[in-house]
Amino acid sequence: MAESADNEYIARRELPAPMLSRKKISVWSVLKNCIGKDLSKITMPVELNEPLSFLQRICEYMEYANVLTYAAHQDNPVDRMKYVAAFAVSALASNLDRLGKPFNPILGETYELQRENYRIVCEQVSHHPPISAFHAESNDFNFYGSINPKIKFSGKNVEIRPTGVVTVEFPKWNETYTWSNVNCCVHNIIVGKLWIEQYGTIEITNHATGHVATLTFKSSGLSDKDLYRVEGFVKDENQQKLLFLYGKWTKFLKCCSMEDYEEHLQQEKKIEEEKHCNSTHNAAQGKMFSKLNSFKLDSFRSLSLQEDKEFTPNETNDGLPRSDSDISLNLPNSILLWRCKPRPANSSEIPFAPPTHDYGRIYYVWSRAI
Repeated sequence: MAESADNEYIARRELPAPMLSRKKISVWSVLKNCIGKDLSKITMPVELNEPLSFLQRICEYMEYANVLTYAAHQDNPVDRMKYVAAFAVSALASNLDRLGKPFNPILGETYELQRENYRIVCEQVSHHPPISAFHAESNDFNFYGSINPKIKFSGKNVEIRPTGVVTVEFPKWNETYTWSNVNCCVHNIIVGKLWIEQYGTIEITNHATGHVATLTFKSSGLSDKDLYRVEGFVKDENQQKLLFLYGKWTKFLKCCSMEDYEEHLQQEKKIEEEKHCNSTHNAAQGKMFSKLNSFKLDSFRSLSLQEDKEFTPNETNDGLPRSDSDISLNLPNSILLWRCKPRPANSSEIPFAPPTHDYGRIYYVWSRAI
């Protein structure tokens, strides 16, 4: 980041170097001997890296730091919890389509990012195993933790497990929140188009009041409707459900009351029952007409194939699932907690640089983080 004559900072909006082409790199030739191994210990071609250090990637946590600030200003602990949950989801949004591996920091390397309303310092505190620590502070919150990424290749996919605990503190309320992040998987390493998903469960605990937010990041599995979806609940100290949280970690997170959620379930159940009745009726009619028109075995085979096709995943030719629309993700009386910002138009050529990359200082020194 450059500094002008009047001491105002001019922020950059993209990284200085374009991403290297991977068309000439055979991923299989690199990974064929790495099945079941920890990829953090394997030397990779530089073309598979994006021009960022992992410490810089950690700073992307702070892209939506304003959500934490807003949470700290809420008087109700339930409201604070729902916005902390939104912050936890927002921190993962920048991972979408980020298929390049950041460079491993060297031991003792630090990265510092100073903004108007917060400051964050990251440091590589261990080399074997690789552990990165970070600490962010502002007038309203403290945010810190450590990450020890475990990366394994299963033969078709690469799984990243970001082991470690992250913590948010609100000094005004004397509250501490902790959680661990979900796993990340990059699909179609060998054949097809690469795509990424996050799956698992985040449990956020308010250690002062006992409130808990549980967020389930759904795997695409056999149903495209679950692609990128997040659902969960805010519960009190007695495990009583207070709010329903839902959305997509790539786009937004909303919440609604349990009354509205229960009403939605009843409506969905009624719609599914009507669909089932209609499909059963149509299938019966189809079989009857098929028998009347022809008794050839091929006709029955064709009918069987059509019935089975309804249950196959909705995929493109390159194996990339297609997510359905967001129409069903809009329950009555919902409150928007967070929405993802659009990416720059050139993000496909130059790795996406969130506002957290517009300036910062990287040091290769033997110093400790805050």
